[in-house]
Amino acid sequence: MAEPPAVAGIVLAGGRSSRMGEDKAALVFDGVSLLQRTVDAVAAVADEVIVVGAPGQSLPAVRSARPLTVVADPIEGEGPLRGIATGLAAARAPVAVVVGVDMPFLRPALLRLLARRVTAEQRWVLPIAERRPQPLCSAFARDALPVVEAHLARGDRAPMAVAADLGFYRMLQEEWSGADPEGWSFVDVDTPEDFAEAERLLREGGGPGARSGTGEEPRHGERRGR
Repeated sequence: MAEPPAVAGIVLAGGRSSRMGEDKAALVFDGVSLLQRTVDAVAAVADEVIVVGAPGQSLPAVRSARPLTVVADPIEGEGPLRGIATGLAAARAPVAVVVGVDMPFLRPALLRLLARRVTAEQRWVLPIAERRPQPLCSAFARDALPVVEAHLARGDRAPMAVAADLGFYRMLQEEWSGADPEGWSFVDVDTPEDFAEAERLLREGGGPGARSGTGEEPRHGERRGR
């Protein structure tokens, strides 16, 4: 009998992409879709990969080195907290790393560190970059699901609403920097300008995709949605 998965990777791909003007999951970055690039990063850490889309969304084809499940939020437009709940409900593993689909420089070493820090008392491990929480590059205990669902039932939509109830652990830069010294994992692409800048950084040798840094400080913008 196969061993049950120890870590799930949840990729939130169902955002409206309103500031980008087109579906971010399908944008081609370094020769593959952002969805494929994100799944590859997550699969390097997780034993199962769960992609959460919007109802009726047509996602690009994707391959995974780990068992892959594609699910859809039951309701469109309810934000990242709903997507987190949908992903946790589909997970079998007791711990899940949660990432947005628009983070082209995710470092598996950082995701692995986040997953290791989840405990029964600290059911959400939340890194802080430039004094801002990064909920869409974090790790949850699967048994956080009832807490998340209770907040959704009360009308909460922002991930930070669940923090206190989960005994969340603030992972500061001095702890995560060993896994991601330049903080590349927290770079997201919300707009065409962001995407063009990420492509420039990659061409000039930036980001883990190129295995080296540029010497420039990447933007660690607070996650604004999926």
